[in-house]
Amino acid sequence: MTQRTGNTSKRPSFADVKIAALKNIDRVLAQWLPNGKRVDGGKEYTAPNPTRTDKRAGSLKVNLSKGTWADFATGDKGGDLIDLVRYIDGGTDVEACKKLADLLSVSAGSPITKSAPTKPAAPEWIAIQPIPAEAMNKCPAKHRQHGAPSKVWIYRDAQGQPVMALYRFDLGRDEDGKPRKVFAPLTWCKRSDGQTTQWRWQGLPEPRPLLRLEELAQRANAPVVLCEGEKAADAAAELMPNHVATCWPNGSNSWHKADLTPLKGRTVVLWADNDASGKTCMDAIELKLIELGSASVQRISLDVFKLKPSSKGSKPTLVKGGKWADGDDAADALTKGWTAGHVAELVRNGEFFGSVAEPIEPQEAKAKAPAKRPAKSKNDLLPGGFRLTAEGVFYSGDDGEARPVCSPLEIIARTRDDKGHNWGLLVEFDDPDGAKKRWNIPARTMTGDFGKDVLGPLVDMGLRLAGSRSGRNARNDLQSYLGGFDSTQRARLVTRLGWHDKAFLLPEQQIGSHGEHLHFYEAGAQLPPISEAGSLEQWQQQIGTLCVGNHRLAFVVAVAFAGPLLNLLGHESGGFHLYGDSSGGKTTHLQVAASVYGGPRLVRSWRSTDNALESIAAAHSDGLLVLDEIGMCDPRIIGETVYMLGNGTGKARANDRGQAGRQVQEWRLLFLSTGEKTLAQHMADANKELKAGMEVRMLAVPADASKGLGMFDVLNGFEDAAALSDALKARVAKYYGTPLTAFLHALCAPGEMLRWTVIIRRTVEQFITQNLPASASGQAQRAALRFGLAAAAGELATAFGVTGWPDGTATTAARVCLHAWLAERGGAGNFEGDAIVARLHQVIERFGESRFTRWESTAAKIDEHGPRTIDRLGFRKTMEHGMGDALHTTNTYYVLPEAWRAEIFKGMNISAVNRELLQRGVLEPGTDGKAYSLIRLPGLGPQRCYVVKTVPGTDEGEAKAA
Repeated sequence: MTQRTGNTSKRPSFADVKIAALKNIDRVLAQWLPNGKRVDGGKEYTAPNPTRTDKRAGSLKVNLSKGTWADFATGDKGGDLIDLVRYIDGGTDVEACKKLADLLSVSAGSPITKSAPTKPAAPEWIAIQPIPAEAMNKCPAKHRQHGAPSKVWIYRDAQGQPVMALYRFDLGRDEDGKPRKVFAPLTWCKRSDGQTTQWRWQGLPEPRPLLRLEELAQRANAPVVLCEGEKAADAAAELMPNHVATCWPNGSNSWHKADLTPLKGRTVVLWADNDASGKTCMDAIELKLIELGSASVQRISLDVFKLKPSSKGSKPTLVKGGKWADGDDAADALTKGWTAGHVAELVRNGEFFGSVAEPIEPQEAKAKAPAKRPAKSKNDLLPGGFRLTAEGVFYSGDDGEARPVCSPLEIIARTRDDKGHNWGLLVEFDDPDGAKKRWNIPARTMTGDFGKDVLGPLVDMGLRLAGSRSGRNARNDLQSYLGGFDSTQRARLVTRLGWHDKAFLLPEQQIGSHGEHLHFYEAGAQLPPISEAGSLEQWQQQIGTLCVGNHRLAFVVAVAFAGPLLNLLGHESGGFHLYGDSSGGKTTHLQVAASVYGGPRLVRSWRSTDNALESIAAAHSDGLLVLDEIGMCDPRIIGETVYMLGNGTGKARANDRGQAGRQVQEWRLLFLSTGEKTLAQHMADANKELKAGMEVRMLAVPADASKGLGMFDVLNGFEDAAALSDALKARVAKYYGTPLTAFLHALCAPGEMLRWTVIIRRTVEQFITQNLPASASGQAQRAALRFGLAAAAGELATAFGVTGWPDGTATTAARVCLHAWLAERGGAGNFEGDAIVARLHQVIERFGESRFTRWESTAAKIDEHGPRTIDRLGFRKTMEHGMGDALHTTNTYYVLPEAWRAEIFKGMNISAVNRELLQRGVLEPGTDGKAYSLIRLPGLGPQRCYVVKTVPGTDEGEAKAA
């Protein structure tokens, strides 16, 4: 006991050891936590936890500036490196302190100098640039710990003089079988006192040079390809020999420490590693290069590497079946057989590069947006003390202790609508099942009841608050985390999916280019369940192949692809209605059409109010709306509902003060409908009249293919139609959604949209010319336009490789369905004109005797005591013609103007009615050519009236003399 007390007086103090350990933190970590790495821009160190059976680094992290540490998987944590040694080796704090003192040679009373926290101390060794030739001749061949390098890169200045060597060491494989590598920079240094020079394993001060600066200077007009690492840059130089391939030292976390000014005025191509950190890094570099004034900045489209390099003779070719794994780069492309010839072929076809970012112009034109501020890392945008990691959000207070706040919650951007209103924050996180959730938090909720309006919905969606702290503290920290976010990153709130400029917005992704990230603002509306399951190849094999030969099946799939094309061509909304026997497979056809977008849940019912259908239609804008069984809809409103869907606008509504209420909803879409009856039959059941405009807005196609197989034409190997239908129903529940995204990606390819639009328009015009006579009515032309659009969409999807069909399949299907519609309609004539004549015929058939006063009896005053004509429509004059067997009579009807407008043709355009009847010779024009004449009527004198001489269909009813 006495001996132990004596030793205690000679031990260095805890404070001395703590300061010494923090000053030599790299040495301490190499001793107790080997095989680790720096993360978060070099601010933290992570390594496998030796107290557990960790195979890789992740949850255990050490703050390199403070020495604090925490394992977020277990909740273990400490305030300094003494705590860390005790945690790893066990024992007491005294024992841990002694181990550190022995390692660092800290003795009792030895002076320990603290560096000022606000100003780092000068480095002990200073790199000499350029490296003298005599020093290069003495460059070490081996590393004292890692041995001989597998590769050495020499960084040079613009004059070609060496400034640094970078060694790569391949250390075999880890426990998971993955290759391990270490990079060590080597510089020729002199000690700060200027008395000693030697090689040191340390890097260059900031800003650090790019690789191959001398080549950049020599090839001043050559484009540049910028990669993330030296090995990738070597491969890129071989694959793209017309470019200068370069990179910066120390990987994606250190790009901001590199000197990118040599790229000013250059055409730069960015080749990102195929992982999240690589893409994020290149996003930031792209903004920096634009700010610096690069001539243009272009990205390599990594999707092209999903192709497999091959050759045909001596010509390089690309086929399907390539693999582009997570983390792959240019070096991996070289290993997988890619050559400069393959890259050149893709460049010629315009497939190798993505979009081009143009430099930001000076603020000469006031209309242009100001240049963006240099990009910051995500943690730099967060309020002071907060840090976002893969384990969650953490807050470090004045004591430096990292306290957990919640599970990972990323703030993507500030949001607002197109008018600069409704500001908020767009956040993203994963729920406990791993499902990604995204929510726009309105800014106004941050000023109210935070727990109810913000925290409650987040927790309901699956965000987890830190369980180790009180709910109040975690909630307060979360409110500070959200409220203190500062970024110039913006997202645009939109109230509908579909096209916004050249970008197409889906519930889970944005396809195409737009100046801002787009976010659908639900405002109470439910997003359509557009989603994916299975692969595109599985959809083609399991569903697409069964459409070939089945014209109605191929047609509804083509209609699904036509929805996004309406906006490109400026076409109006409209639909198709498949009607017939209930056992014919109509619902199956709808589910197959819906599989282009998502699962069977996309098939909705007509059983909705017109108000509900407005919101549903708006959510499906620029796409396909699928409505099953029209018989479920109230027949009293069905006509107006079809008009609404076809017109693309909802109703304007007033609030309780009589002022304009919420904004009128708008959409542009195609819809598919089914039912046992046509729209006309449903409206007749409700004593409603079908107008020609309704018929054109929803074209009725007979469901029966007349092959004895219901809606099918062929069975494609199945026993009967029921077996084919059952197989399709089972398959659409497994494979869906991939055709739409593949179609949109091809449609939105940079620089291609105008070409596709021209091709589609020509295809539609050709379809109409080939399938309609020149004398076809305007209504038939409008109908054929929609059938033709479906044909063009299906053929375009086939050309994109989406459907897997033979060429011409969609065109044949659309032609068959158009001719079926024409046959049921009665030809390509004017349906509205036929309806006008039919209405006049109906009135004369019903009221020709009772509501038209006989001209002869009134003029001769015969039977003055006879019954008077009630609700008179006009007069009827009967004339006899011919003699003997040829004797016959004709009736001429003189219709009063009020009856003509308010009763016979009520609700119709009178000018259009008169024009149609004059053209058909039904009306006798006046002397001035107008539709009415001035006639002296019996008992009324001169009156304007409509003279109906001939009504088609009534000749056989005329009386003949016996």
